[in-house]
Amino acid sequence: MPFGAKMSGDDGSVGTVSAAVRERRAKIAVSVSASAVNMILGVVKVLSGIYTNSLCIITDGVNNFGDVLSNAGAAVGFGVENKAPTRRFPGGFGRVEYIVAFLMAIIIMAVGGGFAYSALDRIFYHPVITFSWVQFGIVAATIAVKIGLAVMFRVAQGRYASDVLRAQTTDSVLDACITTFALLGLFLSRYISFPVDAVIGLVISAVMIASGLKLAVSEFVRLTGGADLKRENGIKKLALSLKGVTDARVRVYDFGTKRAEATVELIYDDDMRQEDKSAAEDRIARTAEKYGIRVAFVRSADGKEQ
Repeated sequence: MPFGAKMSGDDGSVGTVSAAVRERRAKIAVSVSASAVNMILGVVKVLSGIYTNSLCIITDGVNNFGDVLSNAGAAVGFGVENKAPTRRFPGGFGRVEYIVAFLMAIIIMAVGGGFAYSALDRIFYHPVITFSWVQFGIVAATIAVKIGLAVMFRVAQGRYASDVLRAQTTDSVLDACITTFALLGLFLSRYISFPVDAVIGLVISAVMIASGLKLAVSEFVRLTGGADLKRENGIKKLALSLKGVTDARVRVYDFGTKRAEATVELIYDDDMRQEDKSAAEDRIARTAEKYGIRVAFVRSADGKEQ
């Protein structure tokens, strides 16, 4: 049922609360661990890039420093997303995840823009690159580390549905590809005088900017109250599957991946009994609640489509 992530910790039971705490701790641990690993990878790559004078290796390392910030921001977001609603924030803090993902997108685009500038500069001023098999091997090993991080994020995202974890998975896979192309540029520099590493660095920058822009647009739509089509369509699909329901008008108010409210107006067959209408509404409300969506039903004067 395509409603979205299941909400935890709303019923106040000990078991549910402990599950929510475990989820929060697990997501924070994953993000903090990734932040530490990316810091190490960034230092290793920048030093290797300086030694070989390879721009694509240096920019790849700086990209890891951007990941350090985004992973740390994700940990902060995970720390507050499940906080109980307050009088000032009656919808809870689930939308913090969207803010973190949006900031991650800005960081990705900013780093990509810096890389593009450096790559263009290097194309016009052909610096000498010093190839080293030792540095080549060290940087190649970081690809396996990034793939490991991608697997870790993917496993966590499978257990705890999260746009931030999904973005971190994509970013890790993209980083592994970026490092592969950076190594290709370093290797080709042995045989080609043209600054091929700068060209590859420019391609890397374009990919980073495009992926960052896509993520930024998606999260901006959510932050500005755009339609939650996934959960709206899920509720509508469920409603239309019930006997006697001919149409459903649904509006979902998004308070995060684990919390939402919805207003639903059902259009029934003319001869549908009141108890059957109540049963249909109860079915929709109970099913939606499992996915963290609280439903309020809106009824027209006669229950018929106008």
